[in-house]
Amino acid sequence: MRVINATTREEDGRTTVSLTFKAKEQLLDPGDPSPPGMQELTEEAEESIISTFDAVRLKKPVQLEIRIPEAPDPASLAAVPEAIRHHFRFVLSLHEREMGIFFRERRISLGFAVFNGLIAVLYIITLYENEAFMASLLGIFVGAIIVILNWATIWDTYEFFIFDGRQRQHRKRLLEKIIDAEIRVIPR
Repeated sequence: MRVINATTREEDGRTTVSLTFKAKEQLLDPGDPSPPGMQELTEEAEESIISTFDAVRLKKPVQLEIRIPEAPDPASLAAVPEAIRHHFRFVLSLHEREMGIFFRERRISLGFAVFNGLIAVLYIITLYENEAFMASLLGIFVGAIIVILNWATIWDTYEFFIFDGRQRQHRKRLLEKIIDAEIRVIPR
């Protein structure tokens, strides 16, 4: 297993995230024929950068230090910061596309919740007008189904608006923070 050593430190009011790679191929995908500065990161490198950035406060300035063995071509080391930004811009564009789908699903979930709420109101009105229906087996069964449907759609809508939305917004800010970070490559 090839481990990427990740450390963070505070200095001069900002956080420095330092990642030490054992080889350049651990950072940049060796199978990517793109020119330097446009190469994709490996999944391992992407996950390491995201998880390390996720551990620091996003409101503070962050600097990313990449430590990799010196390459025979110094120009390829100079292209690493742009390759990292290029990669995370692409990841951000995918995330924004997913956010569009997420917002559509959010509206659909809200529509179902409103529809089920209207059915519940109609059921309650029916109960007030016809008390015998409430005591019947059919009335109890319909009431139970309406309660279950409303509970499920209200929870689903609540989850969409509160939990999922918050996580997706945090990921967007995290990706933007990585793209905007000062990136230094330090040969070792």
